[in-house]
Amino acid sequence: MAQEKVSTVVNTMQIFSSLDPAKVTDYTGYMAVVNMYDGLTTVAPSGEIVPHLATSWDISEDGLTYTFHLRDDVTFQDGSALSASDAVWSIQRLLKINKGPSNLLVDLIDPANVTAPDATTVEIKLNRPFSPFLASTPILLVLNQKLVEANATADDTLGEAYVGDNSVGSGPYSLVSYNRSADMVIERNPDYFLGWDKGTPIDEVRFVQTSDDATVRALAEKGELGLSSHGLGNDTFESIGNMPGYKLLQTRTAGGFQIKLNTKVYPTDDVHVRRAIAYATDYETIQEIIYPGVPMHGPLSDTFETAFNTEIPTGVYDLEKAKEELALSKYAGEDITLVNSYVASLAFEQEVALLMQANLAQIGITLDIRPEPWNRIVELASNPDTTPASTQVNVSPSYPSPDSMFFNQYHSKASGTWWSMEWLQDPEIDALIDQSRAQTDPAEINATYKELQQSIYDLQPAVWAVAPMRRYAANACLQGYEFRPMQSWDLNFWNFTWECPSN
Repeated sequence: MAQEKVSTVVNTMQIFSSLDPAKVTDYTGYMAVVNMYDGLTTVAPSGEIVPHLATSWDISEDGLTYTFHLRDDVTFQDGSALSASDAVWSIQRLLKINKGPSNLLVDLIDPANVTAPDATTVEIKLNRPFSPFLASTPILLVLNQKLVEANATADDTLGEAYVGDNSVGSGPYSLVSYNRSADMVIERNPDYFLGWDKGTPIDEVRFVQTSDDATVRALAEKGELGLSSHGLGNDTFESIGNMPGYKLLQTRTAGGFQIKLNTKVYPTDDVHVRRAIAYATDYETIQEIIYPGVPMHGPLSDTFETAFNTEIPTGVYDLEKAKEELALSKYAGEDITLVNSYVASLAFEQEVALLMQANLAQIGITLDIRPEPWNRIVELASNPDTTPASTQVNVSPSYPSPDSMFFNQYHSKASGTWWSMEWLQDPEIDALIDQSRAQTDPAEINATYKELQQSIYDLQPAVWAVAPMRRYAANACLQGYEFRPMQSWDLNFWNFTWECPSN
């Protein structure tokens, strides 16, 4: 007897702006590509980099040459064989497009230095030693070169239009349909090289984009919801979690919820204003009521144990100190207006904005609240003059290394993305990040990371509000969730099974 098809709905808060692995930068984008593509490596729940397309790798003594040995039994979703030449072409394509995750690699790797000595070997020569390189290799996702080139044009030689709307990988799921502003459907790849022997697999995932809590509750009430986003309001989580056939999943994360402060525009171009905003933040209310989690000690999560600076304090809510800092600023005595943006319709971010508005009013700052769609926030972040003075953002590592949190947010070369809305562009910070990347001794790297945390903390380019507990409302039949400290790698649906409890 044929087994009934397992199809489930997954709620996303934001649209999938692109399906191209060379262009995605955010949590939702990676949720799509991690299901449709495979990388040279992947990340374990522990944060360890483990084999994936590559069964093993060698690193030269000088730390410049990485040689990856690939499996010989992987096929793309169209049935053609995946070879080292596809991996080489995909990495070169990433570097040439120079968007999305490429800012990590463009100054590190020359395209000509990515080669395939044979069909199962990829060799990457770095321009200089780079300690976090191995941690970044899960983002080196492999595309079907022949399929992309067959759909390229004279004006689009890298097939960006085609890849942006199609799946051309070897991953566990392939694309069925894609409506950029509303939904996406993926279906199980029965020939996936890792097989499907964990239990009853998820045959079809229907991603539904909505930031309306009532809509998500309605999906659960009808029994259609498989997994919610992690951005719902607390009342909604509790409501769905108490429904028959549903449960709540909760885990620590390696990132944090921040209010990013643009250091290049009024009034947050003054460090004393930034410190005043930090003192006017009611951390306890945010952490215990609005967005449950634990306090942050500056810019790095304590889940990075060996790199974490234990001497950095958590945020303190003190309106008198906030007033003192404001009095030290160049805007002392003026009527100050502060623009605050957040992702429109995210209930908890609206609550944070209203809380901040009430608190800042007590120290003489008027908060101009401007909710925006996520894609608009990304657009605004491309220029310091259009980036709001303050923006609420959830940040998590794009690869499992402290470097992800430091470089993407605070290095001048990473300016112009939603990650880096602080526009810090500080030579001392740049130098410390560069120093950590060139070091090879773990103790020295961690010492530099600790110095970095202190230097960034002193500049107060953000309010580090809470390290949230990532929460999902899930169908009781959905099994296998494990947090992974890298963007959306925890939502690769190959790891899930559909096993309904007997009661």
